[in-house]
Amino acid sequence: MEGGYARRLFQFGIRSISKEGREQAKKFGTELYEMRTFSRDHQYLENLKLGEGVKGVYVSVDIDSLDPAFAPGVSHIEPGGLSFRDILNILYNLQGDIVGADAVEFNPQRDTVDGMTAMVAAKLVRELAAKISK
Repeated sequence: MEGGYARRLFQFGIRSISKEGREQAKKFGTELYEMRTFSRDHQYLENLKLGEGVKGVYVSVDIDSLDPAFAPGVSHIEPGGLSFRDILNILYNLQGDIVGADAVEFNPQRDTVDGMTAMVAAKLVRELAAKISK
């Protein structure tokens, strides 16, 4: 955002944010979708055509945005996050041409529930690749 390479930034699944973080988001015009209002915003999100008319969309998914029930193997565990289905719905609603993507914050040292987070991360990367290839 600071370099002017991105025109629009959405952040989904925010569970806690500092005053400074909120001020920075406002400064750069970041659209925040916090978990405390996510169910209310859900219908809006389904109708929002993210990336429509945009030449290049970059998708970055923080795996710790997922609720620990779905992805416990992350560095920062905080209850009340997104479900895997929520993230897929957001991805499926992307309209723009995806030019790149990443999935970050997976911590294999904390993935103690039969590799569940690794499976979730792999599925997420597969879904991102499928979306990019269309």
